[in-house]
Amino acid sequence: MAFKHWPLVRDVRFAQKCGRFLRGARKRRPDLNWDEFRRIARHFKTDDMGSFPERGYLFQLASDLPADAKVVEVGSWMGASTCFIAGGLKGEKARIYAVDNFAGLSTCGEDAAWYNRHFQKLGATSTLEIFRKNFADLGFATRAEPVVSDSLAAAQSLAALRGAIDFVFIDGDHSYDACKADLLAWSPFVKRGGVIAFHDFGSRADGVTRAIFEQTRAGRFTEIVGVANTIIAFRI
Repeated sequence: MAFKHWPLVRDVRFAQKCGRFLRGARKRRPDLNWDEFRRIARHFKTDDMGSFPERGYLFQLASDLPADAKVVEVGSWMGASTCFIAGGLKGEKARIYAVDNFAGLSTCGEDAAWYNRHFQKLGATSTLEIFRKNFADLGFATRAEPVVSDSLAAAQSLAALRGAIDFVFIDGDHSYDACKADLLAWSPFVKRGGVIAFHDFGSRADGVTRAIFEQTRAGRFTEIVGVANTIIAFRI
């Protein structure tokens, strides 16, 4: 085991990184419940799929939604980003529709290889039960509804929610064609004034960046809400 993965070293590194982030976050947004963010971050301290600024931004976006908001996340994996969103929501009727095949199916070659490596380590073929356990352990089980499906099929099955979603977060298949299809399929779900956000904008996932730039030039969004590392959010 590498030195940085030793439990004590890992805990110290987590405390340092989380502490640095929270000092700045509390100054920028003292109105948010950053103790809740820390609780969720501690649960996922061995998960390196998202940075503190990105996870903090998702928490902030969710915290700024109205009470009992409805959220769609496309691409949930084990539920880390989903839980940070859940932690910011308010109201007993707040709901997240977590869309994922939970089997790592992807048309993007780099993503497919990454998923294969992780499934070999897990000794499993699905992350659905891990997703459910993470939500249960954090007390968020009533806020999440896993939608076990590919993205476009889910958009059809959830068609009744078009125009009724407060926040859509897209972090699915990172190929250009898939990201563009996700954007076109899910943006009509966002109510006027709602938010749509994307992960891996400006990163190695060139297809994601290209698809977003095209739709920005086409006038699909009314304004940029904000950027945090590779997450970019727009108002519809």
